[in-house]
Amino acid sequence: MRYGRGKRVKGSWVFGGIQRESRKSFFRVVANRTKKELLALIREWILPGSTIISDCWRSYNCLSDEGYIHLRVNHSLTFKDPETGAHANSIEGTWSAIKRGLKNHTAHVEGQFDSYLAEYMWRRSNEHKMIDANFEDYIKAIASVYPPHE
Repeated sequence: MRYGRGKRVKGSWVFGGIQRESRKSFFRVVANRTKKELLALIREWILPGSTIISDCWRSYNCLSDEGYIHLRVNHSLTFKDPETGAHANSIEGTWSAIKRGLKNHTAHVEGQFDSYLAEYMWRRSNEHKMIDANFEDYIKAIASVYPPHE
């Protein structure tokens, strides 16, 4: 279900963010969308004092109290807040691109969704170019997470 209404949605919950100036992004699969779970990720990835633009999910209601500038967009009314100009187009567009990319993966392996997100973020940070230098950096990044056994 989305927002507790409608049909049940099968799959994983994903939480993410985009820094508009640099286009740096992060996406994580989350077990649930509770305040505790989401606030832990926000603290990990977003500096206090940053402006966060979100929908009106109640778990975000604490962000101003946590040292963030919090702007909300009520998608049931509009896609851009007429007073603040806040919108979530960047994250919505990126999420659409991720989902389109996932459709191209013919062998969805159960429990591998995190790896698809990681691949997308790496490709995005390298402007989706697979040149030799990028590929070498990709292999080094894999080796830093999964050191080769000797």
